[in-house]
This record gives sequence, C-alpha cells and structure tokens, in this order.
Amino acid sequence: MQNSTLSDIKGIIETKNNILIVSHYSPDGDAIGSSLALSDFLDSIGKKSFVYNRDQIPNYLDFLDYKNFYNTTEAFPQDFDLLILLDLNAFERTGEDMESYINSNFVNDKKSIVVIDHHENPTINNANLHIDTDAASTGILVYRLIKKFNKKINSKIATSLLTTIITDTSSFKNSNSNIESFMVSAELMEIGAELDLINSRIFANEEIKKLQLKTKIFSTLKFEQEIRTAICFSTTMFYEETNTTKDHSTGIANSLISYSNVEIGIFIREIEQNKWKTSLRTNNYCDLASFANKFGGGGHKNAAGFTFNGELELLIKKIISELKHG
Repeated sequence: MQNSTLSDIKGIIETKNNILIVSHYSPDGDAIGSSLALSDFLDSIGKKSFVYNRDQIPNYLDFLDYKNFYNTTEAFPQDFDLLILLDLNAFERTGEDMESYINSNFVNDKKSIVVIDHHENPTINNANLHIDTDAASTGILVYRLIKKFNKKINSKIATSLLTTIITDTSSFKNSNSNIESFMVSAELMEIGAELDLINSRIFANEEIKKLQLKTKIFSTLKFEQEIRTAICFSTTMFYEETNTTKDHSTGIANSLISYSNVEIGIFIREIEQNKWKTSLRTNNYCDLASFANKFGGGGHKNAAGFTFNGELELLIKKIISELKHG
C-alpha cells in the first residue's frame, strides 16, 4: 500500500493511455458522478477511458450524460494500463466479476492501480492510495485532482461533480457539509454546473409509487428510546407490490435522523432470502464506521453499512444489543 499525493496520481495518469474507472456496486451519486466526471476529463486531455459498475446507473441519476459505460467485463474493448477505483477502498466492493478481473488483469500482471476515496480503513494493497476522510465526497477529491492539470473543465463535468456533493451531503444537511464543500460547489456553479437540474431530478421528481413504498417501509418502524435509534426495513415483496426498485428507497436511513430524539437511523433492505443490506446514519452521535466493522462492513463515522446473512429478527436483535452493550 502506497499513500500517494494527487500530484503523484497526476504523474501516473500522464504516463497511461487506456484507463478503466470503477466504483462500488449499488452506486450512489458520488460513485457515478465522480466516475463520469473523471472519465470526461480524461477524454478531454487525450486519454481513452471506460467506466464500469456492476449495476446500472440509478434512474434518479440518468440526467448525467455518459458514454463508454459497462456493466460486464466481457464487453471491454481492450486491455488497460491503469485502473482507477473511486469511492471504495476494498476490491470486493466492485462486485465478484470485477474483483476477479482486477486480480487477473491488474494485480497478477502488476499493472498500476490508483484508489481515490474518502472512506476509512482501506484494505487494498499494491495500489497508489489517496484517502481523505475529511472530504465531503469523492467527487471533491476528483475535482482537486483535475485542478492539478491546470485545464479548464466544461459544465457537463461540473454538473457531475456537483452531483457528488449534493448527494453525499444530502443537499448540505449532513454533518460532512464542510467549508470546502460550499466553496467547491460555488466554483462548479460558476463553471456552469446545473444545480436546478440536479435538485429537480434528485429531490423533486417523486412518483406516487415511491410514496406507497415508503408507507410500507415506515409501517415497520421500531424506535429504541434508550439508544435513540430508529430502525425500519423493506422486503423484496414491498418492491414487487409497489412496482418499485431499490432506487426508490434511497435516503431512508438519512431521513430517520431528521426527527427529534432520533440520533441513529437504520434502514435494512432485503437483497435476497436471508440476505440483508443495512444502511446506518447519524450526526456525530457515535462512530458508525467502527460499528459497521463489527458486522464486516465499513464507511464513515456518520454514514456506514454492512451486509448480513441470516434471519431479519436476529439481525435487528444483534444491532440493538451491540448498540446497547458493545
């Protein structure tokens, strides 16, 4: 593992031509926005770049223009001489197929790997890592990197980068909304980032079926007064009955901590039978990254998550017990 400056990473990029950009599965606005922005910038300086994510771009982000976006390693057009991982710090967060591809085509061949991320506890070795847990989004780190090239960026890139900030700060409601996030946002808007478009597509483009889904999810609400924790869940049946997808339940955990007396918001989503994805949110009440690590997950102090295999009731009991006594 090598800790690298952005100047170091700039130097690596300058010596490469065919670059693969990968972000974590179940992508959010930071993963997609930072990937598309970096790809567009690399193309503008004469590099060939390709973006991969195991999953499709969520519907609420489909206003972002993209090209050379892949969901399968089988469709890659060529070999790559550089891998850039964004908004993740563990190979397994790319998905099983991509993890295998990385090991076969980069790790074993000792090709260059760069990681740019703002999450804690990186597990990747043999890579050039630039980790800043104080950054509000990975997109801000990508913006810092782009500025190292002293090249102008267009409004398309600026919009993608602003999307990373708006989504990761929940439009500046979260505690990670630091001074830099406001300053960078202002700079991006001066360049031409379309804030109205971002807000209208992410926050004001609701469908009635999303409300129906939320009604089902919030009907499961469990509030633990002693630990000031609100927990709710969604089964696959909820999505089937409302004709919705996981994208329609984005932000549930974050919405829970907007209520008085709730310091920790937890949303549990069924992935498949007896497999659950747990999202955790707080505002400086406790260290959720450390808590998630106990379940094999990770993230930030105020936003973290993990996957659990087993019965839902057991998972909820374990969470409550660990919060009370852990």
